[in-house]
Amino acid sequence: MKYNIWRQCGSKRRYRDEHTANHFRKMFEKERGKKLDYYWCEYCRGYHLTSKESYLAFYYPEFAVAAQ
Repeated sequence: MKYNIWRQCGSKRRYRDEHTANHFRKMFEKERGKKLDYYWCEYCRGYHLTSKESYLAFYYPEFAVAAQ
């Protein structure tokens, strides 16, 4: 993995599957009261959480996952 990508991705929590990412998304939304979403990361081959749902849906529709 390239250094600049690792700096962006390496500092984030990685969730191994969609189910786990969705579980933590729901938990953190309750704790923080902030809407979150999760997305597939092609660099680390895992999922990350984000609060920038509209950004992902607009620029990366193939990676954005509808949070329900």
